Amino acid sequence: MSSASPARQRSSSDVVSIVRRSLLGVRGVSSGGTGWVVLGNGLVMTSHEAVGYEAVVSLELESGRRSEGRVIWVDVARDLALVLPSERLPLPPLIPRPDLPRLGEPALAMSAVPDHPWRVVSALVSAVDFRIGPLRCFEVDAVVSSSGGPIVDLEGRVIGVGGLDLPRGTRRRARSPHAEAAGARSLAIPIAALQRALAAVDVPAEQFAEHGPTYRCPACNEPFRIQDERCLACGRLLPHGWELADVTRGASLAGAERLVRDLLTELGAVATSVRVGPRTFRLSSPGEGGAMTNVILEIDEDGGSVRGKIPLLRVPPVNQEPFYRFLLTLNDQTVGSQRFSVEGDTVFFSFTEPTALVRPGEGSQRLTDLVREGERYKKALGEPFDAAQTG
Repeated sequence: MSSASPARQRSSSDVVSIVRRSLLGVRGVSSGGTGWVVLGNGLVMTSHEAVGYEAVVSLELESGRRSEGRVIWVDVARDLALVLPSERLPLPPLIPRPDLPRLGEPALAMSAVPDHPWRVVSALVSAVDFRIGPLRCFEVDAVVSSSGGPIVDLEGRVIGVGGLDLPRGTRRRARSPHAEAAGARSLAIPIAALQRALAAVDVPAEQFAEHGPTYRCPACNEPFRIQDERCLACGRLLPHGWELADVTRGASLAGAERLVRDLLTELGAVATSVRVGPRTFRLSSPGEGGAMTNVILEIDEDGGSVRGKIPLLRVPPVNQEPFYRFLLTLNDQTVGSQRFSVEGDTVFFSFTEPTALVRPGEGSQRLTDLVREGERYKKALGEPFDAAQTG
């Protein structure tokens, strides 16, 4: 009997049901992605994009249960990361398939992004066994909506980790004619190419007690510091850097970065210690009475503005309908780019500041004013509904 025969005996809905039991959402400060249990010790595979440069991320099960996880391994080149949950989660590991995907093979791509419906996408393997630099890759003829999610065969075995962007001009060694007609496609890393790395961490979870992530240059694999824009070993632009020669985008981003770094200097913070993503920083700013409030700052993709988020409070467990109505009313009353949003069970007060309008030396005072404004909203929202405060 061929290896494909058992797949015909199992429906796609059965496969989805099996795989969903191992999925969970991963939430960093400014992004989220799909995670899935990859080993019997409970380690969760996800994407570097999902965790950013965070040491600790939030894990969310489909049931609504939440936990925390510590990032213990990062592969920047492949956009992959491993997270160790702080508690043992009731999720079984998925089974990896040891051989490479076959051209034209049907597959299912799974995503479980926080605050979004979990998705299943049917696809065919449209290109196999080609390389992008040192990376061995394959391609599916569908858009995978979340990086880090598993791509499984029709028996529910993992054949790859998907959702990576496909670089332009990539040459393929084998490709299905169906891919040309489909148009949409996504890049994936074969799970078979990760077996050596996974074998190295297939040890009791207790051995990771003091283990922290190391970030390595995608070009030369040497460790890099996240405060540097280029690898000090080979000069390669790092994932969170940009070309200053690009006047329209690079100069704007550089200006926004300098603005944020100047702001951090005014507040007595060091950019290295508070960077949690390629363009994201988490810091504390003084509010009323000198109390410190957590603030998340994120530079937009073009460097034209800096967006801030202040966590205010938790959504109350009861009387949620009037709470959300009041939240919408406050949104209607705010001016400019100030808004309220809910991520998970946390309410955020957000604001956007165009970098061109922030003058040198005024950033810290402007941030302090916004923090105090957020604190006033926190009282307005929290006191009537007995909501627990955060941040």
